[in-house]
Amino acid sequence: MKRKNYFKLILVLCIFIVSTAYAQEKESLVNINQISVEPGELKTRIVLDTDSYLPLLNSYYAPESPQTIVIEWNNVKSIKEPRFSPEESPLIQSLKVEKAAENHFRFLVQLKEQVPYRVYSTQERTTVELVKIQRALGKYVIDLETEKTLAAKFESKVNLEKVEIVEKEDRVDVIAKMDGKAFPNIFALGNPLRLIVDLLETLYAAPSATHTVNKMGVRAIRTGQFQTANPVISRIVFDLSQPTLYDVKFDNSNMIISFFKETAYQAPPAVSTLKEAVAELEKETPQPEVAEPEIQEEEKPTPPPQQEPPPEEEPTAQVQMPTFEPRAIRAPEEQYTGEVLDLKVKDADLRDVVIYLGEFAGLNVAFDPEVAGKVTADLEAVPWDQILDLVLKLNKMGKVLEGNVLRVAPISVLTREQEQKKQLARTKEEAGVLETYTKTLSYSKARDVQGLLRNKLSPRGAIIIDERTNTLIITDVEEKLELINDLITVVDLPTPQVSIEARILEATANFIRNLGIQWGFRGIVDPFYGNQTSFRFPNSGIVDGAVIPQGPVTKGLGGPLGGYAVNLPAPAFNSAIGITMGNVLDTFRLDVALSALETSGEGEIISCPRVTTQNNRQAEIIQGRQIPVQTVSNFTVTTQYRNAALELRVTPQITAEGTIIMDIDIRNNAPDFANLVNGIPPITTQSASTTVMIQDGGTTVIGGIYRTEDTVTRERVPFLHKIPILGALFRNSSKTKVNRELLIFMTPRILK
Repeated sequence: MKRKNYFKLILVLCIFIVSTAYAQEKESLVNINQISVEPGELKTRIVLDTDSYLPLLNSYYAPESPQTIVIEWNNVKSIKEPRFSPEESPLIQSLKVEKAAENHFRFLVQLKEQVPYRVYSTQERTTVELVKIQRALGKYVIDLETEKTLAAKFESKVNLEKVEIVEKEDRVDVIAKMDGKAFPNIFALGNPLRLIVDLLETLYAAPSATHTVNKMGVRAIRTGQFQTANPVISRIVFDLSQPTLYDVKFDNSNMIISFFKETAYQAPPAVSTLKEAVAELEKETPQPEVAEPEIQEEEKPTPPPQQEPPPEEEPTAQVQMPTFEPRAIRAPEEQYTGEVLDLKVKDADLRDVVIYLGEFAGLNVAFDPEVAGKVTADLEAVPWDQILDLVLKLNKMGKVLEGNVLRVAPISVLTREQEQKKQLARTKEEAGVLETYTKTLSYSKARDVQGLLRNKLSPRGAIIIDERTNTLIITDVEEKLELINDLITVVDLPTPQVSIEARILEATANFIRNLGIQWGFRGIVDPFYGNQTSFRFPNSGIVDGAVIPQGPVTKGLGGPLGGYAVNLPAPAFNSAIGITMGNVLDTFRLDVALSALETSGEGEIISCPRVTTQNNRQAEIIQGRQIPVQTVSNFTVTTQYRNAALELRVTPQITAEGTIIMDIDIRNNAPDFANLVNGIPPITTQSASTTVMIQDGGTTVIGGIYRTEDTVTRERVPFLHKIPILGALFRNSSKTKVNRELLIFMTPRILK
């Protein structure tokens, strides 16, 4: 009886445990009540309202559709179908919910363009955040539309004035004080563990600094200017000793980053764990992270989570300028993008290891009969594709991936097969039926294209051109004709055209001031006037200062006495005054003439040549006159014409980024008829020759000359001009000041 009661008690306990577990499982299921989209200029959020905390199972870009984000949950009871129109968001094309299994749902976000994303959850909300700002290859990569949005949003730069640290019992607050609201970009890095907060279009004038904290998992805080242009970025780096809870919020223009104790955390809004942030942020297509500013240390991207499938593209595939594709000048190193795993084996069979890796990657595996070997390895957190290459190299084996089938064979076998394939291709070319293909070109010259295609022909192939119709006549085997047709399609494209406008501005300002004096005198002592001397000799006399007669070789004004003793008129004048003084008998007379001139003038000449040409083709435009110059040699008169004209010669080159490089030669020559030499005017030359790069539609100054002439000329009577005050009667002055300024502007525009 006691034994029966004992079994009954065990049965009741089992039923209780099972029912309790089932009830807990039911209680842990989450309802997604609503899915909404919050579009923004730089960030777009997809918000899922839930009735409890919703942990993430997995998220990744779909391999078959790189612009689709797949987010998976396995504990969802029900989910409401989203209602969304593509016009509501600049980034999202569609939203879709799929049921994969019982309580297992997939949320599909189809994007209009592939951008980074992150997923984070709070108590009753899960957010998918799409960010147009991207990080790649040591810098931020921003498309043109986003750059315009940033420029419009931040017309003037925000200043990060200081960073304050406030330590409390249950948290540490880091307050970034700014004079305006900035746009933050937040991400996490591992090895070592860090949280990065980048403030876009923000200046940090203070020198880089490090603050030691050693509290709430934060070891130190570093601040500095990370990027000085396109865009301007201030960076705050939190060095962490362990994953911890953090919260980011704004109080007016101040940003507050708070770090909490695990026990003190009560699920405040928008709080994430750094552990989740690392996993979520790294579910973006992996990108090499940027280095930090003067606070910098080399940052290594944290390995992606194991649930993430291998990305289909290299990190640079997300760059938003598809026309700009950097090319390496050497063979790139092998990049491994598979999920990471640990492998610890000793003397394991090579086939078993490869099969294990194939199952991990979702590949079928086939072995050649000659495949054999052993593997001993102790690897941690290594991508599976790197492990595969490593174990195959150790056993001198190679691989071929055909669809989802991985074939493993000795390297010698694969090499022999490649040679056989090449030999088979050559045999087909030699034995294939020759076909004739004609192609009339629209934009390229047939003779130019002929030279490009010659080395693509088989030994039996030939190309003939018909210049009259600009047609290529090609004879070769079918395989070569397909390749040649593809090459012609690439080469025979319309060449873009560039309109180039030059503006030459000549500005002149002059000022002239002339001052002059002329004076003379005459005194007579003679009995006729009754003023003879008391001497027998000299009894009479004439003292005459008017000894400089006026005539064609003299200058100034003619005086009543016929000339002046001091003849220093202004070099050129338009105002003059004469004074004559004498006594009653006219035996003493004084004549004075003052002359003056002051002129000023301003002039401006604007020349605006404009020319349109094709990419990489020189254009030339000339406007002006030619000056005949005659030379005599061996009794033969030869006439040559020299240009005295405005000339513009330019060769544009459109770059992949849409900018324009121009080789410029511009001349503005003019004849100077005021200074003829043997009846031939000299030529005043103004020119500039340079190579510049300008934005499409932008304007730059390619040259400028500023010239100032300041001249002072004085004429004076020796010694007498030094007499104080009276010295002014023995000198004249002429002051001339001329300013000349030349500026040359260039504006290219790509014709669409």
